[in-house]
Amino acid sequence: MTDELVSHGELMSTLLFVEILRERHISAEWFDVRKIMRTNDRFGRAEPDCDTLGALTRSQLQPPLAESLIITQGVIGSEAKGRTTTLGRGGSDYTAALLGEALNVDRIDIWTDVPGIYTTDPRVVPTAHRIDQITFEEAAEMATFGAKVLHPATLLPAVRSDIPVFVGSSKDPSAGGTLVCNKTENPPLFRALALRRKQTLLTLHSLDMLHARGFLAEVFSILARHNISVDLITTSEVNVALTLDTTGSTSAGDGLLSSAMLTELSSLCRVEVEENLSLVALIGNQLSQACGVGKEVFGVLEPFNIRLICYGASSHNLCFLVPGNDAERVVQTLHHSLFE
Repeated sequence: MTDELVSHGELMSTLLFVEILRERHISAEWFDVRKIMRTNDRFGRAEPDCDTLGALTRSQLQPPLAESLIITQGVIGSEAKGRTTTLGRGGSDYTAALLGEALNVDRIDIWTDVPGIYTTDPRVVPTAHRIDQITFEEAAEMATFGAKVLHPATLLPAVRSDIPVFVGSSKDPSAGGTLVCNKTENPPLFRALALRRKQTLLTLHSLDMLHARGFLAEVFSILARHNISVDLITTSEVNVALTLDTTGSTSAGDGLLSSAMLTELSSLCRVEVEENLSLVALIGNQLSQACGVGKEVFGVLEPFNIRLICYGASSHNLCFLVPGNDAERVVQTLHHSLFE
């Protein structure tokens, strides 16, 4: 019911936009994306059925309809019973990429409020500069770790089909933007900084972990049952520390962490929850193979408390948790040291 109610805003705005275009003598057609956007029934965070979407898109968005400018929606879909669903944050960009992939387009354009992707959020660091070209891998890391200009899912169809993605400003289309593509020339060691706020650190303590098998499997099984995905993880003999992104919620307003999940975890081990943390991610290339990265990064962060570090799992990122109140100063300090 909530998704059905929420959908009316996008349906009405697209209908109004079509009429504005027609008043300006632009040939435009309104299309209800629910005819082709088939999803599961996870209301508020529905996931598209890409195979069905592709087949329906190719059959319904072809000439003569495709000869006009087609105006459709990006955040809504429909599940098997025909009920309206919503895709959640970033759904419109993801829909555009999925439709672009299905139609085998030459380029996918994402128009947002800034002219491209920057070395970090210009609102946090005014001296941040635009990146004219960036690889899929680098952009995906930035999107995953908090850069709001591009949603992580947007790049999946583009990567699969090797379709470049252009990110520009709808407020100033002539200002240029960033091209996200398969390869760039001379990729730098340090490309960008991403910041994701409202992170939660779970520390799980159990003596049963010592030389035991299956503890982590049981932990992740509990998290999976509650639709929780883990970002970063570190382990010791009797402790596991892992981070959860709690910024998301369903359209019904339900939080990511639930008392049921915490109760289930508590039956397995002692659980400590630390909130109001921020995740800072340094995005780059061949970071795990380069010498001196740790000293160059953490040497300038000596005044700050680092709660958790994840380094080496990917050659494209170095991630760490800091108290939320320190997050902006950490990003500003790193940007000044590494990018200016």
